[in-house]
Amino acid sequence: MSRAIYFVLLMVKDALNYLSHVGFRAKMRANRVRIDKTASVFKQDKNEVILHPGVSIGKGSVITCSDEMAKPGVQSRIEIGADTAINEYNNIRASGGEIVIGKKCIISQYVSMIASNHEINTTEFMKDALWDNVKTSVTIGDDVWIGAGAVILPGVQVGNGCVIASGAIVTKSVPDYSIVAGVPAKVVSQRQIHH
Repeated sequence: MSRAIYFVLLMVKDALNYLSHVGFRAKMRANRVRIDKTASVFKQDKNEVILHPGVSIGKGSVITCSDEMAKPGVQSRIEIGADTAINEYNNIRASGGEIVIGKKCIISQYVSMIASNHEINTTEFMKDALWDNVKTSVTIGDDVWIGAGAVILPGVQVGNGCVIASGAIVTKSVPDYSIVAGVPAKVVSQRQIHH
């Protein structure tokens, strides 16, 4: 293939990606979803990214839904519930798995959520290893506040009404209305709910 044809094909591909991106953002705005112009929402064609009305995604955040490196039959998915705020510089990656975040949550700055990790018991180079299919999801309940710099690892379910302290690394599931902190995160208290 000549360089000129290759160059034209790359330009066409980039233009189509750009138009798809603009169309996605326009559709989201019509549904009361705010995505900062510096945020990136990436999904492959067959994957789902569902952003409910009132979701906001802040400056520099990266939302990725991809099956690259996934085992056959895996379909990645991200769903973010109504009126949830994903603040600045967050990293939410549902590659090889699923991330579901409930409604009315606050995700502070520099939070990472990862649906799946690379396999480690393999003869492949780590970079080339497929995603592990044992722990392939993160589920965040409704009304959850995740503090700045927290990390939520694959296989974790965070219950409704939880508070995850800044800098916590959550490696195990957390019951409803728990306050967790530390590395690895542990339950340190329960929220006192007054209605």
